[in-house]
Amino acid sequence: MPSLSKRTCVSQILFAAALLGLAGCGSGTQAPSSGNFSATTNSGGNAAASITLSTARVIAGDSTEVTVSLAQPAPDGGADLQLTTSDASALAVPPTVRIPAGETSATITAITSPASSATTVSITALFADTLSSTALAILPAASAQFTVALQPSTVTIAPGHSGSSVVTTKVTAGYKHALTLTASNLPAGVSVTFTPSVMPSPGAGTSKAIIAVQSSVKVGTYSFRVTASDGTTSQNATLTLKLAVKDPGAKFRGCWYHSSGHRYQGVDISVANAGKYPFDAGLYRGATCDPNNQADEFGFGTLLNFGGFDWIFWFADFGDQADTSALWHVGRDTSQCVSYATAPDC
Repeated sequence: MPSLSKRTCVSQILFAAALLGLAGCGSGTQAPSSGNFSATTNSGGNAAASITLSTARVIAGDSTEVTVSLAQPAPDGGADLQLTTSDASALAVPPTVRIPAGETSATITAITSPASSATTVSITALFADTLSSTALAILPAASAQFTVALQPSTVTIAPGHSGSSVVTTKVTAGYKHALTLTASNLPAGVSVTFTPSVMPSPGAGTSKAIIAVQSSVKVGTYSFRVTASDGTTSQNATLTLKLAVKDPGAKFRGCWYHSSGHRYQGVDISVANAGKYPFDAGLYRGATCDPNNQADEFGFGTLLNFGGFDWIFWFADFGDQADTSALWHVGRDTSQCVSYATAPDC
């Protein structure tokens, strides 16, 4: 579970901590089911809010897209919809989603936690006196013959530049097929190249996805799908692309954060250019930030205001574990791999 601190303003610390809350690993015993409902108070509302999913089922540990909509365009200043789930340990969503002024919908990426059994989680959107809910079936990875995952799942790139993510496929025992990687739902001006584009039989391996963005692409947040297919069966993962204009000029100082007699893997972050930037952090077992040995992640591209003060972030679930390392991301800036075997105190 992540935590964070700011050197000033306790109220903003609490807000950001809630914003960045990460669901821990969980499991359930419910059989997958589906269901949607909307409701309103008896004051005469007309169920103005609605919520839809890109898929009704997802493999535990993968992500899915959630779209919230309004019956009418959002007013000046935009409209904030509150999101909740029936099981935050199985599915992580931001507490609020803003629909920009004049728009009728917005899409975010929801992250599921690894699980050993199937469960169903409801996601509810609340706006004014109306709410809408839908259900997502989360299936354990063992139920699929192969899986596909992205690290990182959110990439921030400036228009006219390129970025990358590592695609990892895993297969169950006895599965022996080549897997072809493709990208779909790409916005105009964005291309993806996989190296390699085919995972040879039995299908397990890693590939580097290079995301190239033309200078004409507008700043904003986009989501597209990465698919692994053996010609008969396909599995998907969602990659979120954030386009930002300027670099934050972030400086990272990996350090141990001390609290209640324990120390936690942390970082002190300052930026040269104040602004709102997407934030992400990954914790790894071992000293080399091996993407195949990830222990925890938080942020997931959440936009935070940086500048005028330092942030201190830390992982609160791996206290006193020195055989760990971390990568910290603010906008397009990424820290060097921080080894906590040698990190100083914050």
